[in-house]
Order: sequence, then C-alpha cells, then structure tokens
Amino acid sequence: MTQKKVSFGARPKPVAAVIDPAAADAFVAGGAEQPTAPQLVEQAQASAEKVKFKRLTIDLDPQLHKRLKARTAEEDTTIADVARKLLQEWAYR
Repeated sequence: MTQKKVSFGARPKPVAAVIDPAAADAFVAGGAEQPTAPQLVEQAQASAEKVKFKRLTIDLDPQLHKRLKARTAEEDTTIADVARKLLQEWAYR
C-alpha cells in the first residue's frame, strides 16, 4: 500500500471586519444579507410585477413525454410553456 502525503495551504487569516448581528441574523433566517434602501425599492417594484406560480405535477405516458420533449426541442420552447399556454386557453374559453 502506498502512502499519499497531502499538504494543506496556510490557514486563512481572520477577517478584521465588524459583523453586523442584525445582518447575520437576516442572512441565517433568509439566506441573504439585509438589502440596502435602493435594493428595497427595486425589490418592491419587482415584487409588484412578479406572480407567485403554483406547481402542478402530472403523470404522463412515457411515449407522450418523449414526444413532448422532442417537439418542444424542435420549437425551442419548454414543456412547461406549452402546458401553461394550453391550460390557459382551455380555462378561459
């Protein structure tokens, strides 16, 4: 059995930055730092335009799924876009 020797680099030096406890809590709670005022304005404008979608899961015959994948690839679209369009047409007719 051969022995491998693994060498590690130098230990990183501690960062001398002051950590804001509120920002740290927000990061842990939401996965991001607290946004600045301009970012809050952008987020408010974006959230007014965004629609929160609902997920729909359906079971398909494997041959139909294969055909859908091929057809959507030919037309440079997605199965989800085709399904949304067809469902919207059906729901509002």
